[in-house]
Amino acid sequence: MKKRSILTTVIAFVLLVAVIAAGLNAIFTVTYVRANFRTYTERGAAAETLKEELNGYVNRSSVFLDLSEVRATVEANPRFEVVAIEKDYPETISVEIVERREAFVVADDAGTYTLLDEEGVVLETIGSADGHILLEGFTLTVTNGVASGAHFSELLEIYGRLRESLGEVRANVDRISLESPAQNWTVFRVYMHEGTQIELIDPGARAGEMTAQAVERYLSMSDAERVFRNISVVVTTEGEIRVDIGDIS
Repeated sequence: MKKRSILTTVIAFVLLVAVIAAGLNAIFTVTYVRANFRTYTERGAAAETLKEELNGYVNRSSVFLDLSEVRATVEANPRFEVVAIEKDYPETISVEIVERREAFVVADDAGTYTLLDEEGVVLETIGSADGHILLEGFTLTVTNGVASGAHFSELLEIYGRLRESLGEVRANVDRISLESPAQNWTVFRVYMHEGTQIELIDPGARAGEMTAQAVERYLSMSDAERVFRNISVVVTTEGEIRVDIGDIS
């Protein structure tokens, strides 16, 4: 009799849980996915297709829906990144999505180019370097869709400072090269549209500071002065940043 009583209690509890779950599911059902997109290129038109995919979450339980599943749906396309996501109970899922900004291209052996965003995320393979900053001399590896490699963190620091000062970096910069003229010695060379080259000599941890001072000098020059000039930046033995301007030899 005691075992039967316990079994009855367990069954009643399970039924109660099922009734509660069914009630929650009926009350808290997704009826609207509010997806706000911020796009920058015509390729961002894929947002329309993505919005249709997100509508697939309509009629799902907002209580039991795992938001990481929604995030994964968005970020399955590497062009898009979720910057905010939340449940707006009882019926709405709100997602803020941005298109990653195109930045660099790296040539591959097939004659095409790997397109990277500003953080090194691989976006796609394209047939031309036009309109992007060509990286030369970098040895990169891609892990989980993100590029990395020797001196890549310095490159991103340089790019970040360029963007702070110039806004849209691609409007001014054609390519960036990494040179190793001697062991344990590197030179970053930034090629500007007008012909100016910014030469950062062995920047290391001070890449950002050196870039900021170089760009400050660049912006102070007239258009005529920027034609085929070399802005060379080095850290002196006293730890000071020195900027020199001369003609490209």
